[in-house]
This record gives sequence, structure tokens and C-alpha cells, in this order.
Amino acid sequence: MTDDDKTKTTAKTLWTETILEILYESLRKNRSDEEIRGVLKEVRSKGFKRSYILEKVQKKVDAKAAQRVKALLAN
Repeated sequence: MTDDDKTKTTAKTLWTETILEILYESLRKNRSDEEIRGVLKEVRSKGFKRSYILEKVQKKVDAKAAQRVKALLAN
């Protein structure tokens, strides 16, 4: 693996963690459904499964936020 490959992997990992943190913060601040759907679209584009997202939201935010995400993912 070259240094360039390592940099790309690190950047991808950092972006993935950042987008998840944006999701958690959006839920904590009770942002609009439209805003959260946009963040969820980004999260899903990174290959995260629905069940993983729901589990992480429940752990990092709360059960109510996980229910909201579940409903938004269903639409």
C-alpha cells in the first residue's frame, strides 16, 4: 500500500465518521425531516445498512431518534 492509498483510506474513514456525527447532531437538534433525509442519503451512500444506522443512532442519541430514523428510512 502506498502513502497515497493510506491517505485516501484515512480520508474516507474520517468522512464516514463525520457524516455519522452530523446525523447524530441533526437528530439531537431536532432538525427538519428534509435535512435528516439528506444526511441519511449520504450515510446510506457510504454503504451502511439500515440496521447498523438504527443501532448507532439508538446508542449515540436515543430510542426516540432511532424510531424517527426508522420512519424516515421507510419513506
